[in-house]
Amino acid sequence: MAKGGKGSDSALGGGIIGIIILIAIVPKQVWIVLGVTIGVSVLVWLIYKAMTAYEAHRIEAAEQARIREAADAARAKQEREEAVRKAKQRLVETVGEKNARLVDSARSAVARVEASEAARAGWLGEVDFTTDIQAIADKFQKAHALRQVAKDLGALDKPSADDRLILAEANTTIANLESGAIERVELIQKCASEAGLIDESLRTERADAKTAEQRAQLHAKLSAMLYGIEATPDFAPSDSAADAVMSRVQAYQEIKREIMRVRDAG
Repeated sequence: MAKGGKGSDSALGGGIIGIIILIAIVPKQVWIVLGVTIGVSVLVWLIYKAMTAYEAHRIEAAEQARIREAADAARAKQEREEAVRKAKQRLVETVGEKNARLVDSARSAVARVEASEAARAGWLGEVDFTTDIQAIADKFQKAHALRQVAKDLGALDKPSADDRLILAEANTTIANLESGAIERVELIQKCASEAGLIDESLRTERADAKTAEQRAQLHAKLSAMLYGIEATPDFAPSDSAADAVMSRVQAYQEIKREIMRVRDAG
């Protein structure tokens, strides 16, 4: 064991001596260049690692932002849909299901009017139907409330003459209220139909104007072409290759006939 330990110490000492000798032998300039090269390599590696980490962080942050935006958009959409559902439910509760459909129909017609080209171009003037929609909903709401109370009164046992009289009056009022509201709904729907007809007319006018412009351009182009053809003199017969070829054919045939005639005469 002691002998082995001495051998290891000798090897270690020899290695250290060799390194010292190598350092002494290699020029100082070489060590400087080697140190600078190693330093630059380490610096480049550190920069690369930093840039890689930054890029990974940036990508992860962008992905997280995209996920948040998608979640926010989905939540906003859900909230809008829930708000629409609740508003529709409140409308049904206040005016009744049938009348609620009529109110929705009027609102849809208003949206068509507002989106029409006729409205955007100012052909329809003021297109604010807020008051009309409110009046329709108000009439339907009053009619629905009267109907509910009248229904409760009519369900009582042993109706009296006063019961029948006031119920008849209530039914008449309900009918008048709903009739007035329905007329207003139909009027708004007619506005939407008329706006659509104006849009169609505007599209037709544009198409006709475009056709007229194309017709004028083609007339001018065709007139110029005709004028150019009329101003250009016709080719003389001698200038025609076809005429020249036919002349040569006729001459060849004439010569051939002459040769045949001479042979026959001989």
